[in-house]
Parts: sequence; structure tokens; C-alpha cells
Amino acid sequence: MHEWPLIAFTLLIQASVGTILLAGLFGCWINKTGGEALSFQLVRPVLLLTCLMTGIGLLFSVAHLGYPINAVNSIRHAGSSWLSREIIFTGTFFGVICLVTLRTLMTKRVFPTLLLIAAIVGLIDIFCMAEVYRHTMVATWAHINTQFTFFGSILTLGGCISLLLMAPRVKGQLSDALSFKIVFVAALFIGIGMIGRLVVLPCYISALPTLSLAGGVTFPIDAVAQFNQSAGLRLSGWLMGLFGLLLVVLAIYQGRSQVVAKYAEMLVFGSLVTIIAEIIARYSFFLIS
Repeated sequence: MHEWPLIAFTLLIQASVGTILLAGLFGCWINKTGGEALSFQLVRPVLLLTCLMTGIGLLFSVAHLGYPINAVNSIRHAGSSWLSREIIFTGTFFGVICLVTLRTLMTKRVFPTLLLIAAIVGLIDIFCMAEVYRHTMVATWAHINTQFTFFGSILTLGGCISLLLMAPRVKGQLSDALSFKIVFVAALFIGIGMIGRLVVLPCYISALPTLSLAGGVTFPIDAVAQFNQSAGLRLSGWLMGLFGLLLVVLAIYQGRSQVVAKYAEMLVFGSLVTIIAEIIARYSFFLIS
């Protein structure tokens, strides 16, 4: 398996986009109810981690290309190449995130509008990223399922990381109502990200034979055959992800407005389980040889 750099790159960038999207939303709410000082205190670690994840993701991208000069050469065909567009928007996203984080640290204020602008740049980046794989001769990638997979990971990973970073820290800092709202929306992101992919899955599986007959075989690799052989791995990833989501939902159901005070550990554990499931799912996505 030589695609670990791509696994790390795609997951880290998608996690960063989802996390920054929620950071903008949560920062707006906390600014209004808790004040700018508290908002800065709670959102600052999220911004720093997002910068770190995006930077590491870029390093993995360069590692996959082989040499840094290859990344420079790859951006020369933005008009015709999805790879060029992906590299351009990934670099732009990283630059915007770093600038927004720097301004936040210097002013000690959270700027939700700037965070949402950064998230929009990130969403465009992920669209380009998915199109890179969709426009290949690999049958298991050449389907709209690839877009659902990548955008689903944005929502799921963004929700999980937000819960990991904020659930333990908002305890006693925010009102019960706002704490519940933050946890609920993060859980909603996780659920939508997973359920959306489940909805498109039957159509994807039924389309695979047609895609293969249309020439979607990259010699000497038969991606559809490998897809069928790795069914157990994909199933384990789905079961683990649904289990993690169930833990988060149970914590919310049992804790209600006191979910952060009473069930922060369950939220954290459910999020960690779901992140592991995302890694398994992405491994199976790239497992074509």
C-alpha cells in the first residue's frame, strides 16, 4: 500500500475544512452570548490545529508527488487539469487559514465571517480534489460517490474534531443551552456526513459493473475485483462509524441540556471511534492494488 500520503492528505484537508466551517459558526454564537474574549479562548486551539493539519496535509501531498518541483509544475495547467486546480486551492486555503489565524491571535478576536470565507475556499478545494479521482480510469473512483465520500468526510471529521476540542472545554464556560446547541450541531454534521454516503451507496454499487465495462480498469489493476475482495474491511469501517455516531447520539439523548457536564467523555470516545472509522474507509477507498 503506497498511497498512505494520499490517505493522510485527503483526510487532513477535509478535516480542516469541516473544522473551520464549524469554528466560524460556533465563533459567531459564542461572540454573541459569551463575549469576544471567551470566543477567542475557545476557538483559538481549533484554529491552531486547523493550520497544523492543513500544513501537514500539504507536506503529505508533496511527498506523494515525489519532489517539491513537481508541485510547481503541476499548477501550470489550471485551465485543463483538476490536479492543478486542487493544488492551487489547497495552497490558497492554507494561506487564508494562516492569515485568519494570525489576525485572530494578534487581535484576540474571532472573525466568523473570515472563517466562513476560508471554509468556502476549502469546499471548492475539496470539490476539485474529488474531481481529480472521478476523472480517472479507476472504476471505483469514476462515480459521483467520490464527491459524496469526500464531502461526507468534511462533515463527519469536522463534527468529530469540533466535539473533541470543544466539548471538554465549554463545560462551565457557556450556558447549558449554547453548549447543547454546539454539541447537537456537531453531531448533526457527523450524522449527515455518514447518512449521505449511505444513501448513495446502493446506486454506487449497482453502477460498478457498468463503469468497469465502460473501460474503468487501470491495467494491471482491476479495481472492481479489489473492491469486492475488501468488502469485509468496508463493512467494519461502516459498523465502527455507526457505533461512534450512536455513542454521540446516546450521550445527547441521555444528557440533554447537561450533555457536556455529564457525558463529555462519551462524546469524546464516540468521536474518536468515528475518526478511526473514517481512516478505515479512506484506506479501503485507495485499496485498488
